[in-house]
Amino acid sequence: MQPTSRMLTTGTSNAVNKLRSAVEQYRLQNYSEELPSRCVKEIIHAANAESKCQTTGNITITGFQTILENIGATHQVSRSDIESIIDELGDNSLSERTIPVHKMLQIL
Repeated sequence: MQPTSRMLTTGTSNAVNKLRSAVEQYRLQNYSEELPSRCVKEIIHAANAESKCQTTGNITITGFQTILENIGATHQVSRSDIESIIDELGDNSLSERTIPVHKMLQIL
């Protein structure tokens, strides 16, 4: 069951599962003695800081990609996976494709 109010396409659901798996592996290696939510919040905070539009509370594709590189997950979650997640769950009203921080918290 997805944490959103509507069902995701199969491709996006698979991309979200890959992302969750990558974050969980990183958490187990680097935050094993912390609460899981702390790891997720720190990853999202770093992704938001990497994004150009941090004042809007949105994460860009570039911010997303940088964080995946930092946690060593680029081999698990591809750029097309990121784009799929942002296209389906993101905020397309801005000039740049982004995903709101609160939606990132929901999917992780």
